[in-house]
Amino acid sequence: MNTKALTTDSVRTGAIFGVVVGAPMGAFVGALTLTMIGVAGGALIGAVCGLIIGPLVGWAAAKYGGVTGGVSIGAYSGMIVGALVGIVIGVAVADVAERVEMIRQTVFLDALSQGYFQSAVLCGFLGSALGMSVGAIVGRRNLRMKAEG
Repeated sequence: MNTKALTTDSVRTGAIFGVVVGAPMGAFVGALTLTMIGVAGGALIGAVCGLIIGPLVGWAAAKYGGVTGGVSIGAYSGMIVGALVGIVIGVAVADVAERVEMIRQTVFLDALSQGYFQSAVLCGFLGSALGMSVGAIVGRRNLRMKAEG
């Protein structure tokens, strides 16, 4: 498989699994609010973040791991990319989160409304977890492509 086809397939796989992993992850975080609106909103935000982080992780796994990298290279690439994108998202949502009462009243999510640093750390951690999951899936898939042909 040539490099362009591998990269295209990895980006597509990353986007799909970014949404598949991001939506439940966001729903679990949204469940901390103890409301169905929080769960639904968390799932939607998780899916959107997965749609952003997933293709970037797929690209990084294809670039750095290729067909010889495997799960480890994909997971480590995903951790780095996910954390960096998560930090950017955290800084971007800090001002908006201060105005949402439900976020300010939830023990774990109140970090989003405490300031830029706290929001960036929380989102960086969640982005790293999402990126690691997607990267491991993409890296395993790329390694399996080598075995097949």
